[in-house]
Formats: sequence, C-alpha cells, structure tokens
Amino acid sequence: MVTGVALQGQIVLSFNQPAELAADAGQDTLICKNHSVVLGGYPSATGGVPGYVYLWSPVDGLDNPTSPNPEALPSTSTTYRLTVTDQNGCQAVSEVQINVDQCLGIDDRPISETLAVFPNPSDGRFTIAGINQTLVKSISIELISRLGLVVFRQEYPPANTLTGIEVDAGELDPGVYLLRVVIQDKVLSKNLIIR
Repeated sequence: MVTGVALQGQIVLSFNQPAELAADAGQDTLICKNHSVVLGGYPSATGGVPGYVYLWSPVDGLDNPTSPNPEALPSTSTTYRLTVTDQNGCQAVSEVQINVDQCLGIDDRPISETLAVFPNPSDGRFTIAGINQTLVKSISIELISRLGLVVFRQEYPPANTLTGIEVDAGELDPGVYLLRVVIQDKVLSKNLIIR
C-alpha cells in the first residue's frame, strides 16, 4: 500500500494478431491411371505464424506426405487431406479430390484409325472429322492440361461427316493438351499442340 501518493496513468496493451491460418490442398483434378499430379496450392498455407508443418493423408501414392506440394500417383480416385500446423500450434485443414480415369492414354493409334484432327499444331481452332454418325446422339470434346485439369469442355451435336466438328479453343495458352473425344461410351484421345 502506497500512502500519500496519487497514482495516475494508463497502461496500453497492443497485440499483433496474425491472419487466420488457411490451408490450400489445391483444385479437384481428373488424371489418367498411372499418371501423377502435384497436390497443394501455391502456396499451400497462408496466415498464422510461418514455419508451417504439412501432413497429407492418406500417404498411399504420395512421394512425400510432409511436403507442401507432394506428387501423387493414386491407383484409384482419392480424397487427400492436408493438415497445416503453424508455429503457435494452430491447425487448418483442406481437402482435394483426385479422380482417376482409365483413359486410353496418349496413344495416337486408336484415334488415328477413326478420327482426323487438323490442323495439329493449331492456334486453338481445329477440326475433328471422321466420326461415324450411326446412332450418335452427342459428342463431348475435352482438352486436358499437363496438370490434369479439364481446361475446355464442350458438347456438340452429331457432326456432318463431310465438314466435321469445328472446335474453337483459341483462348487457351500455348502448350500440349490431351484431346479427349467422348462419343457415347467410347473415349478417344490424342495429343493436341496449341501454338
């Protein structure tokens, strides 16, 4: 107890609260069987107090389950869960679905026997010809990036066998894409180069 002294003043406390910790497992992706994909966002963690610890599960098919961006080679469709822990012990969780398709692969032989794709390479505008019109109700065209993302998908009515299907994917960046042509229950694929 202090006597005879008047105390006056204030105490100022300030806290630096970090941004909320967030994990990013990346975008859901479709890959072909026996192909791999890199998981995680860029970056895979934000906020909190850096010095993150990463843990992916399940670990089956991962090259490094403690990496922010492991390479995954799942044998079946899998949901991967990323748990990020920051220096304060706070945790954030994110999930990503990797769907595995049987695909015919990038073997040009099956499609070249039935379909013609021209020009290839192209500027993103090309024609697909040679589709048998018998009992075909619809045709789906997909372009898949090297990361396994479907970057273009369009449904087309049955094509005239003389003119074929004209596809305009000119907004895509230059690169090599997997062209998938789905005709009812049959899937045909071919490499397509966009310049």
